[in-house]
Amino acid sequence: MRQLLLFVAVLIAQGCSMDDDAPINDCTLVPVEEQDEIIDQYIDENGWTMQTTASGLRYAIETPGTGDNISYGDTIEFSYQGVLLDGTTFDSGTIGPLIVNQGAFIPGFEEGLLLFNEGTEGLLIIPAELAYGCFPPAGSIIGENEILVFEMTIITVDS
Repeated sequence: MRQLLLFVAVLIAQGCSMDDDAPINDCTLVPVEEQDEIIDQYIDENGWTMQTTASGLRYAIETPGTGDNISYGDTIEFSYQGVLLDGTTFDSGTIGPLIVNQGAFIPGFEEGLLLFNEGTEGLLIIPAELAYGCFPPAGSIIGENEILVFEMTIITVDS
């Protein structure tokens, strides 16, 4: 048994070892508070009134929904458009039905979903630390430490 555990540990270590030719990510994560001024300016330029959570997520409910807020375990359907601060759309679509599980989304998006209920139309501004930080999706136009903006509509919520 002991030899088997050692063998598995060696396999895991080899699988996780860095390739000498692989690029090194020398990105330093920008903390939320260091992006506050940029986000405030963006909000002012767009004439929005937004609330800020303890984590630094900014959100606005443009059209209130009905019922209870989304909770883990709920099945939801929602539409969204994700844009960068320069207005470039990086993703859009409709998702669902989907069961909301903890850790299924980037932290800021997950936190924002839990603030909305069925029928809500709203905005999220997600600082880099609550988004992808130094590790944006491969092949995406999202850069390191990118602030993300989501316009979204919660279509259905089933508890």
